[in-house]
Amino acid sequence: MSAVHSTPLRSLYVHPWDVASRGAREFAAQASALGMTGATLALSSHGGQFVSPQHRGSRVVFPEDGAVCFEPDPRGYGEIAPLAHSDPALRHVVDDLAGDARLQLRARIVLLHNRPLGAQHPLHVARNAWGDAYVHNLCPSSPAAFEYALALCADIARLPLRGLVLETPNWLPYAHGHRHDFMQARGNLWLETLLGLCFCSHCRRLAGDADLDADALAARVRARTDAYLAAPVDAAPDQAAAWLMADLLEMPQLAAYLQLRQKRVAEVVAAIRARVPRDREVWTIPTAQRPTANAWLEGSHLAALARACDGVEVPFYEADAARVAADAFDTVQRVGDPARVRAILRPGPPDLGDGAELGAALAALQAAGIGGVSFYHYGLLRPDRLQALAAQLRADAAAPAPRQTRYA
Repeated sequence: MSAVHSTPLRSLYVHPWDVASRGAREFAAQASALGMTGATLALSSHGGQFVSPQHRGSRVVFPEDGAVCFEPDPRGYGEIAPLAHSDPALRHVVDDLAGDARLQLRARIVLLHNRPLGAQHPLHVARNAWGDAYVHNLCPSSPAAFEYALALCADIARLPLRGLVLETPNWLPYAHGHRHDFMQARGNLWLETLLGLCFCSHCRRLAGDADLDADALAARVRARTDAYLAAPVDAAPDQAAAWLMADLLEMPQLAAYLQLRQKRVAEVVAAIRARVPRDREVWTIPTAQRPTANAWLEGSHLAALARACDGVEVPFYEADAARVAADAFDTVQRVGDPARVRAILRPGPPDLGDGAELGAALAALQAAGIGGVSFYHYGLLRPDRLQALAAQLRADAAAPAPRQTRYA
């Protein structure tokens, strides 16, 4: 499927409960008036608490953790099956919006970040070097979790959608995923990388197949981490980054293990692309890390993921346009084809709160060759930020296109 369309994607990320609170017709009219061509609807998400200026009836929304907002077909699943949301109205938002027909609809699918399913299936969750279970993270190396991800995407692809946007087909980083994290040592890149490595039985099996000694590597990780937590020191950010780079050079098994993780995640995404009909796009959000080059911490390889599906949809969540431009440059370099890169911007705090910064960020993305842009997140943005976004999109539409930057 071609990743290029005559009209660039302008999509608004949205939760089903925000659409349902207003009604599909009103939401579609508002999104269209804002200049959107599509909506990216979270059909499979994770728990949290969301302050929503747009919701009618609530200000703080507590969604059902791990529930899917559609009617799943139980016949398509194996050992792990999704949990349907208890509210029928939320399970029919896709059909309601499709009936309006003003917006191209895409499903945002949180795949392996699912605490309720992890609690139900402890044999298939990520485990650190000490064997502690990260119950909120189904492990990509688990065959049952692999098949669940494929089945869920195939099930959702039955709906009247333009495409799918995959989130967390990978491992979660240590510092992202649990509701409440407690640690009275300063977090840093080195420590959180070691704490985030999975050594479950499925990962050990894959390592063994690749002639990697996962037991020896886990023992080294435990020794390094235990020594640090027992010492009266706190590494500064630049020190921790240097420690990690040195470990990658001095511990070739660690580098190989990280590359093995990248291979597995690309296999998950490629299998989903093969399972989903070709008339549905499949894009992948490769990481929650800043900058995007740190995607490897989650087992994501940008170029491999872009080849495994139609492309990567990257959250360029930065406070200023200069950082967006630099990250976009590097991402396009790594992927190798700007047509396989789409962007997500946050046009409100903590990012790009100033209209000039938003306009500069959009111009930087266009100069890098990135045409499709989505915006996060309808329910979280104040009305003034939505109107500022609409004004910027109108200004962009009226302005001549900037010259695209040529990268070697």
